[in-house]
Amino acid sequence: MKAGERFWHIFDKVITVFMFFAAAIVIFDAVAVTLDVIFRYTLSITWAGLFEVTEYTILWITFLATTWVLRANIHVRTEMVVNFLNPRHKALTNIVASIIGIFLLAFMTWYTAKLTLHDIQTNFVLSSVLEPIKWPIEIIIPIGFFLLLLQLIRNVHGYLVNWRATYGRQQTLSDSMSGGKS
Repeated sequence: MKAGERFWHIFDKVITVFMFFAAAIVIFDAVAVTLDVIFRYTLSITWAGLFEVTEYTILWITFLATTWVLRANIHVRTEMVVNFLNPRHKALTNIVASIIGIFLLAFMTWYTAKLTLHDIQTNFVLSSVLEPIKWPIEIIIPIGFFLLLLQLIRNVHGYLVNWRATYGRQQTLSDSMSGGKS
């Protein structure tokens, strides 16, 4: 197995494990909230910090599972306009949108890593019921953006390979038929 193939194999394993962690957190949230409601109405007992904990877990669920969703290509798309395009323009739109996404994700990875590093250095504590240290909650944000960035780079590579295979051949054929004249 080549180094690139090995990297993507490990990458796939990591994002699959992250997706399972996200699913486990969803189950934890569901059980915790259900038990809190049952205890509140039967025993008049509640945990005031549960709402805050579920806010943090929703953040983690989002960034743990998003790359898996992108890899599986099951994310929400706005195809209202794209569906009217021919296959060539549709493919070109995917390439351009993904390249724009790469630049945005690179910026977001850098910026959120910078903010998280600042919170680590200052040991920033959130002003809330639980008063947690902020960086363990937000560390998943730059990690998630970075994984999304890698997946989008992988997608663009796949789009370009498909583009060359589909339309590169067509261009070469039309060039040979016209004698190379445009």
